[in-house]
Amino acid sequence: MKQQNIIKNVLEKTGNENLINELTTRLSQSEITTLLLALSKEIANKNTPNDILSKYESNRFVKPSRLNPIKVKKVEILMLEMAEASGFLSVLLSPASPLGSCSVIAKVDQNNVISATRGLEFIADNTNMLAIYLASGIKNKTIDNTKSPVHLSAICRVTRGQMFKINSFVPHFSLFTLASSGKDTGSYCFEKDTITRHIQFYINYFGNKLGYRLKVTLNIRNGYTDKIGFIDRIHCHLREIYPHTDFIVNREETDNSYYQGINFKINVEDIEIVDGGFVDWTQKLLGNKKERLLISGAGVDLQLIAGMLDKTI
Repeated sequence: MKQQNIIKNVLEKTGNENLINELTTRLSQSEITTLLLALSKEIANKNTPNDILSKYESNRFVKPSRLNPIKVKKVEILMLEMAEASGFLSVLLSPASPLGSCSVIAKVDQNNVISATRGLEFIADNTNMLAIYLASGIKNKTIDNTKSPVHLSAICRVTRGQMFKINSFVPHFSLFTLASSGKDTGSYCFEKDTITRHIQFYINYFGNKLGYRLKVTLNIRNGYTDKIGFIDRIHCHLREIYPHTDFIVNREETDNSYYQGINFKINVEDIEIVDGGFVDWTQKLLGNKKERLLISGAGVDLQLIAGMLDKTI
């Protein structure tokens, strides 16, 4: 049964089809949190130990990964150490994030995120939290991105709600991410500098460290006035710096509004392992059109599942 039909049935049972709207408009966030906590406590109190075991066996979100945790941690340490050596300061993020961290600033379907009580959700993407962390620091003047860009890295075990077709994938996985924040200084200086830094890291890691050849695809996205000129200038800039790396420019336009200007993807051994691009999240969070942010990420679990690190770890 589709979610809307289930919600409709639930509201009919309560005798109030406007219940959700009334709760969210009449109650404050703290009042809703208190109500949800009371509901959770009541539900938990009705469970027996046998119920808990049954729920564990039927709930895909709580099952452990089959990957070796020591190998996963070794990859995480390797990537973070290489990132710090490349000028990306590492941040140890919380496994929780504010409710709406993905859906509000990145337009991700909230149903693909695991919502919780206390106004929180399970972290679904490190980059969203790095953007919020950066925006908070810039707002409170503990982070200064005016003179030069600020470069961060993070690894989290993220959880996502959508179904995966591959049996070896579980809803939670280790995700490595980079984020670079700065101001627009004209002539695409921020964009050229940061995309070069991100791609250089992945060349160092997948190419120099692991010994693979990379293929980089630049996909055009909306968000820049001269989007054709923008992607062409970035492409020429990267080709000049990395003449031995394969670059492909995809000018096919899509309705994708997640990235701004450019979305880049890196393939290793025919596996799309890196996804990144420019986003307007710090612009939205701070209300400042001059803010610029580049994010990128690579799955740690996927590297182990694909056997990319068999000779290294």
